[in-house]
Amino acid sequence: MDLVSNTMLLYLGINVLGLAWTAATIQFGLPSRLSIQGKSHRWSTLIERLPLIVFNQVVLMTVVYVALSQFGHLFTEQTPGLLLLAAQIAIIVVIDDLWFYAWHRFMHEHKGLYNKVHRIHHKAYAPLPIEYIYVHPLEWIVGGFGPFLGLVLVGQFWGAIPAWTLWTYLLIRNLHELDVHSGIKSPLGKLLPIYAAAEHHDLHHAKPTKGNYSATLEIWDHLLGTYWRPTGQD
Repeated sequence: MDLVSNTMLLYLGINVLGLAWTAATIQFGLPSRLSIQGKSHRWSTLIERLPLIVFNQVVLMTVVYVALSQFGHLFTEQTPGLLLLAAQIAIIVVIDDLWFYAWHRFMHEHKGLYNKVHRIHHKAYAPLPIEYIYVHPLEWIVGGFGPFLGLVLVGQFWGAIPAWTLWTYLLIRNLHELDVHSGIKSPLGKLLPIYAAAEHHDLHHAKPTKGNYSATLEIWDHLLGTYWRPTGQD
């Protein structure tokens, strides 16, 4: 098992998928029955935003490469059973999502941070999949502490972190990011009541001041009073 190479290939593959998905959306549009906002996209917008997207990808992959090269000994090649894998993923998701909610909400409620940092991401009122990483570098750097804390906790509980736990989490989390920035209606919100489907996050992009700060689990918005859906007056 080559932890570093496999992780880099996984991350690269997800983002190639994100770019292909974005290109297809711009070129062919979304069917009206699937589109949340019904808005079209232009190639010029993607080209304008691509330098920051690529910069963030390169820096992020470099950070991950260095971190795994230095701390790869904390991971194990042993394949966890499905129940153990599910438990470990659940722990990381909950911690990462709570951290994301707190950081995301803080950026909105702190005017200086919003204007200088988070406003960049909100230039995408009707986001495209790859625009999940169209952010100020400080945003994803601070946000990255969430999964880091989750992985540390897994390591504390079980003495080591299975590489498959890392890879499964990266796959789920990044595919989710592509999905919630895709502008495509998702049935998952109805099938999984606490899941923050694409509509939840897309509403946040369309109306940034209204709430919906959760990333994966709507529960934080419900518990902390920031859940929002439009009414006839919105």
